Amino acid sequence: MMPLPRFKLERPQSLPEALRILAEYHDALPLAGGTDLLVSMKQGLYTPGRLVDLKNVKELATLEISHEGAFLGAGVKLSTIRDNCLIRERYPALSEAAGVVASPNIQNMGTLGGNVCLDTRCWYFNQSEFWRNSKGYCLKKDGDICQAAPSAKRCFAVFSSDTVPALIALGARAELAWWDGERTIHREIPLEELYREDGIHRIALKRGELLVGLRLPAAHGLRSGYLKYRKRGAIDYPLASVAVAMRMKAGTMRDVRIVLGALASSPVTAFEAMELLEGARPSEELLTRATELIGKRTSPVKNQAGSPAHRKQMARVYAQRLLARLTA
Repeated sequence: MMPLPRFKLERPQSLPEALRILAEYHDALPLAGGTDLLVSMKQGLYTPGRLVDLKNVKELATLEISHEGAFLGAGVKLSTIRDNCLIRERYPALSEAAGVVASPNIQNMGTLGGNVCLDTRCWYFNQSEFWRNSKGYCLKKDGDICQAAPSAKRCFAVFSSDTVPALIALGARAELAWWDGERTIHREIPLEELYREDGIHRIALKRGELLVGLRLPAAHGLRSGYLKYRKRGAIDYPLASVAVAMRMKAGTMRDVRIVLGALASSPVTAFEAMELLEGARPSEELLTRATELIGKRTSPVKNQAGSPAHRKQMARVYAQRLLARLTA
């Protein structure tokens, strides 16, 4: 049994209060569903002095969907996103992604913001303190080398969120906020700009900054989908994942977006495949050529189940299935 380390629990009732606590205490971490963070704390990977429980912050629970787009608060449960009929109708990639996160029990507890800010994962990191002490520590925690790529100078832990590839393919923007000492400051960025290709410094949040929610553009005529490759049909994190969004206009593919997950330390946009497909008429030959370009910007290492080559191949297979489905 791995007990939680001691910490102080803060229960703010508003967004400004939560941001003030995060700004004041350098050892504070936000707590949403806790399905990932609490496990990592039990493993000794993180030992925050304070957890800031966000479940009573109503500003984070907003869910608004209209013909102009949607705003999804960071505190919205994954199961709510999975089951919402308007999300399923207008943004099916996001509904499909939320529905394959871990298991239904985790989806009932986990939040969209937690999945968007999910920590990167690696065989050599996500282990107990006893295991890591026996094997040797890694670059991400207490060590000085990447156990998966010893000659590398950075961490290759894998980006494993399901919802993020779908959100990026759908054109999501992230609303962020922090406390400047007097008031709440907000900024908004394209979601893809939130991530770095670094397993340790994976996310571009300032100290004390919090994800408030995700904004999606109007879905007029949009087709989208998400597929995830994993060893088991439930529980497992993705070994490779693909999200695709596009519109069909006069028989041609428009606004094509293809985003990969679980093949790098950040989500990867498949620009070469997108460029090939944009404005073209779909054919079996063309879709095959496009999927051959999938993964061109990825170089996974062996720190997940299955070989890197097999994971990249499965991304190609799933991309071709999605493209065929969306252009049918």
